[in-house]
Amino acid sequence: MTDQEATELIRKALNEVVPDRAAEWETVSLDHTIESLNLDSIATMEMVGVLEDLTDSTFPDEALPKVNTLGDLAALAKNAG
Repeated sequence: MTDQEATELIRKALNEVVPDRAAEWETVSLDHTIESLNLDSIATMEMVGVLEDLTDSTFPDEALPKVNTLGDLAALAKNAG
C-alpha cells in the first residue's frame, strides 16, 4: 500500500464517521496529528474501526496508544494483515 492509498483509506474512514466534514477531510495528510482532527474519543475509535474494516484487519491494542499522526495510523494500515 502506498502513502496515497493509505491517505485515501483514512479519508474514507473519516468521511464515514463524520460525513458533514467531508470538505475538510480532503485536505488531510499523513502529517496531520490525530489531535488536530478535533474528533472526540468515540469518533476517533470509530474511525480506527472503519479503517480496520477497510483493511480487513485488527490493529494491535498495544500499538494504538503510540499513534500520534495519520502517518502512524497509515503505518498500521500498511502492516495490517
